[in-house]
Formats: sequence, structure tokens, C-alpha cells
Amino acid sequence: MRSIGLAALIGFITLACKDASVSQAQPSSGSTARIQAAAALTDRYARSRMTAWNLRAHAAGTDCTVLVIETPIILEDSMVEAMHYGAGAYDVIAGGVQQFSRDRTFRSVTYKDGSGRKWTYGAITPAATKSLGPCA
Repeated sequence: MRSIGLAALIGFITLACKDASVSQAQPSSGSTARIQAAAALTDRYARSRMTAWNLRAHAAGTDCTVLVIETPIILEDSMVEAMHYGAGAYDVIAGGVQQFSRDRTFRSVTYKDGSGRKWTYGAITPAATKSLGPCA
């Protein structure tokens, strides 16, 4: 009787561990929403007057809260700032990328151009962008 109880307990623990590992592997609903938001931003830029820039956005970081925007062209500080704050000809999204990212609960935004140069806004340092992995 005791061995049956022990076997049942081990089976229960094994099942609980499997359930926990499955739930950890799946992104949370907030992460999924940010991944989808980044894809929508890429699509928005692809259909804008900035289509030639080939801007690509994706969510990054272990918690999917860093919005990364990459382009193969070389950017200048003023271009990045105009996109971020939504100024002039760079106002593809009302309020700029800053407003877009806030509305979708990203904690920071990183821009990367064709030369590899990076700009950061929000709660991330330039050094931290080196270890940014894709959002899973």
C-alpha cells in the first residue's frame, strides 16, 4: 500500500513538473501582444513613405519588453529622434515610436542601423543591448 502511494506521489510530481515546463515555454499574453505589435509596426512602415528604408521591428529580451527597430540604411541622430518622437516627415505613427511603444507596454526602444550603430530610449542601456536575445 505504501509503495502505491509513493508511486502515485512520484507520478503527480512528474506531471506537475511537465505542466510547469510547458507553461514556461509559451509566451505570456503580454509577450504575445508585444510580438504581434512589433510585426504590425514592421507592416506599417512597409506600407508608408518610408518603405525604402526596409525597417524591421521585433520584440526582444527575456520578457519581450524591448522594441528593436533595425534598418540596413545608415541613420543620423536627427532621423532617429524624428522617428522616435514622430516629427515631420518621419511621423508615420501618431506620436511616433515612443507613443507606440508606451501604448503597447514596451519598456524601451532600441534602433540599429546598417553600420551597427545603436540608439536607446527608455529603460535600457547601450551596453545591455549587446546581450539582447530574441523574444521567445
